[in-house]
Amino acid sequence: MMKMNVLACRLAYSLAMMLPMVSVAAQNNVTDLQSVFTSADVPRSFSGVAVIAKGNEITFSYTSASQSVSSDLAAPAFTLQTPFVTASLSKQMTAALVMREVGQGRVDLDAPISQYLNYLKGKWNAVITVRQLLNHLSGIVAVDKPLKTVPGEVFAYSNIGYNLLGELVATTSGKDYEMLASDMFEYCGMDNTSPSSNTNNALRYHEKSLGELVEITKDLPASTTPSAGIISTAEDLVAWNQCLHNSDLISAKSHVQMVAKGATRKHRWGELGYGFGLQLSDKAAIQEWSHSGYVLGYISTLSYYPKSDTSMILLENISWYPKDMTRVFHYHDKLRSQLLKQLINK
Repeated sequence: MMKMNVLACRLAYSLAMMLPMVSVAAQNNVTDLQSVFTSADVPRSFSGVAVIAKGNEITFSYTSASQSVSSDLAAPAFTLQTPFVTASLSKQMTAALVMREVGQGRVDLDAPISQYLNYLKGKWNAVITVRQLLNHLSGIVAVDKPLKTVPGEVFAYSNIGYNLLGELVATTSGKDYEMLASDMFEYCGMDNTSPSSNTNNALRYHEKSLGELVEITKDLPASTTPSAGIISTAEDLVAWNQCLHNSDLISAKSHVQMVAKGATRKHRWGELGYGFGLQLSDKAAIQEWSHSGYVLGYISTLSYYPKSDTSMILLENISWYPKDMTRVFHYHDKLRSQLLKQLINK
């Protein structure tokens, strides 16, 4: 266990990687994006990787200096290929696997989940559909507990719901979840993405209280992979956005269903729609499909702006003290705000 002042202890210098700029305006845009990470007026340090891409082309990136919170000179540096557990970004990947099963005619979104998972028959005195799991409208908090809400009525975020979806696609496809996900990532050209444990993952820490960091060494249980355990890199997540939104990974009809609002959730960004593993927003005059994630040792944000084919990815190897999510996602939200300004002004 280490007790320290994180802001004083970490030197977050930039390895800013930018494509040749063609105008003063473009140079100013990069400077504004970089200022998110170099400003002195911040509540904590940045520990990870940030990327903005246009299509498959990375136009801005920033990495902090070292994966270690100590002064260990032997600690590895962050790169765009550093693997992180992506936390709840995993949900959109599981949703895509469900939609691939829908496309094969093996899953009906409005069928009861007990049709595919026999052990759930009679579990609750209610019908819960596949669609309700995808939209977080199931009310499930645990398989062995009563429902929290009436299915279909209230958004209630449920990790167990997405873990059940992982079981469901394994049942309907006849392949285990790991194989299904690996096949999908291979199709998408995501060479450094995996549904299984990776010993090369970024070092990870948790902030137990303000300034008190502990190293995390225990992996997430395999059963949580569909909701929170997919391992990926900033570079591969650029490829993921392209594969999900601009390829035939799923049918056009399935994609429309994924990005259609099926529920509404309260969020620090305001009220957001929720599709299948994706948050939906168009209040800033820019359509946005996004998600963020938080598990012990890692936090993440992935946004996609379809009109401009722009992706934003942030991955960090510290799960910051969770009492203040505005502080936890400070850099993620600031970079998003700066990017939205640029996209709106184009």
